Amino acid sequence: MLAVSLHVAGLTVLTAFASLAAAQTPNVSLLIDQPYYYDLTQSLDIRALLPYVSLRKGAAFQWGSTYSYPAATEANWTSEKFSTFWNHIVAGNDCKWYATEPERQDFTLSACEGVSQYAAAHYATFRGHNTFWHNQLPAWLPGNITAYDLVNNVIPTHVSTEIKALGWNVTSWDVTNELISDTATYNMTSLECVLNADRWPTVTYDGGSTPLVTNLSFAYAAWETALLYDPGKLVYNDYSTGAQDAKTECVFKLIADLNQNASIPYNRMGVGFQSHVGAQEGYFVPKAELETTFARLAELGVDALVTEMDLWIQANDTINQRYQAAIWGDYLDACLYASNCVEFINWDNRDDTSWITPGDGHGVAMATLFDMYGNPKPVTYEIMARFAYYAQGGPELCASALGTESCTLY
Repeated sequence: MLAVSLHVAGLTVLTAFASLAAAQTPNVSLLIDQPYYYDLTQSLDIRALLPYVSLRKGAAFQWGSTYSYPAATEANWTSEKFSTFWNHIVAGNDCKWYATEPERQDFTLSACEGVSQYAAAHYATFRGHNTFWHNQLPAWLPGNITAYDLVNNVIPTHVSTEIKALGWNVTSWDVTNELISDTATYNMTSLECVLNADRWPTVTYDGGSTPLVTNLSFAYAAWETALLYDPGKLVYNDYSTGAQDAKTECVFKLIADLNQNASIPYNRMGVGFQSHVGAQEGYFVPKAELETTFARLAELGVDALVTEMDLWIQANDTINQRYQAAIWGDYLDACLYASNCVEFINWDNRDDTSWITPGDGHGVAMATLFDMYGNPKPVTYEIMARFAYYAQGGPELCASALGTESCTLY
């Protein structure tokens, strides 16, 4: 066994998590424990493996991360990684509503288009994120507008303009983002799953209790418009989903509603699982549950996408870094071995640019595939090993996050 411990200069380890980590973090088995799969001198050229991954999948596999236009820091490092490590790009913020329509019907799409152009320059594919979300809105929204105006004018104009501007070379669009309540229950209808979230536009613009839109017409407007202008996958994207729970059940109810009442064909739809998770039991979806959810979608003809993955750890030590690698490996395997999962996107490229920061309740952060200096971690090499194993035709592995008492990969 070859164990690796990363010691990041300048980072104070939060010792308060040490005893918790020792009590709750299992010993795990990894592919990189085998010298065949782990060579520190090898180039992390995952892009060289992806054609073989795609050949086995029977469809192009998109392995991506975020980009902000223009690259604010470490431009050379970022360019190199999008040339050798990732083959797929999504805008972190540049395609959101506040950035693309800062004034009503006054569109500024240059930054969003810039991300798409950056992808093209690096021979990478591009996905759109997002056309409708209740957060990061322009100053004129929510605004004192009527429900009729929102559904019949505001949403169709925004969605059509943005999608048309980005053209036909987009793998998928997050059409609606985070509509479903965190406190949903199994007995709710699709409408109740959304209304219970108590978010605009199902509340008035000032956050009052009076409803603005009392049905799902705003979601139908976004999806019906997107269907007219985008030939790729149209995606419902949300966090804390993928397990066998009420919120995930609401996702299935919502896509069924969109299919029935907005006439969105299932084979044009995808569900994005954001996967902002943590290396602690209860803070990630076990592999078996992910696979069950992905399989249910496949039966409908709906794609499953991992859209925003990052994975915080409890402490910066070897056992937690290995646990991070095991969980990330399980998520990647769940996607690779599912017939309907061909997009896997990591959120933020390295720890110094991650939205997850120390002190925000996410352990010691360190949630991306590269540290604050752009160096790879054990999880980075484990991801490459999983791709190589799959590309070589290996059968599906057991769930490594269960620990060595239940799963040994070698």
